[in-house]
Amino acid sequence: MAGKSTINRLPADVKAYLHKLLREDRHTLDAMLADLQARFPSQTPPSRSALSRFKIGFDQLTDKARQQRQMAEAFVGAFGEDATDKTGVLLIEAISTLTYQAALGAHEKDDITIAEISALARAAKATMEARTLSVKERQAIENATRQRLLQEQAAALDNAVKAKGMTEDQAQYWRQTFLGVKP
Repeated sequence: MAGKSTINRLPADVKAYLHKLLREDRHTLDAMLADLQARFPSQTPPSRSALSRFKIGFDQLTDKARQQRQMAEAFVGAFGEDATDKTGVLLIEAISTLTYQAALGAHEKDDITIAEISALARAAKATMEARTLSVKERQAIENATRQRLLQEQAAALDNAVKAKGMTEDQAQYWRQTFLGVKP
């Protein structure tokens, strides 16, 4: 079984700088290694092959993120800028997919740790909570919209009652029949 990657063993500041170089995507592997040696002379740099393997994984992650962003932009383009609820649902689905992929990847590992299992469980729980919140938000918006519509219709009916000289019984009939308002 392979040991922990030399990239993962680097101090946080060195890894952060390496991630910055990788995100810039304008340096060769040799240039990145030379830059790391110049900036962090007390640290042993990773091997060229370790950096190459890490860059491949990093590129795959950034490609997936780019694809998700393009899908979201296409979604918003198709449904309009005001499709925040639909975009939120898409985001929750994307997170669900990523959580599922991480769980499958963890399942394939022989040496999964308790911390990794705990992180997956938290991610799954957060995804489920996001789904529940999204449904509750949608229901709250629908209720608020319905209440506002009923108020507008009631006001219009009151104006019609006054303008047409209807009796209170007639007005009450229209409120019950068309607005669904009980006395």
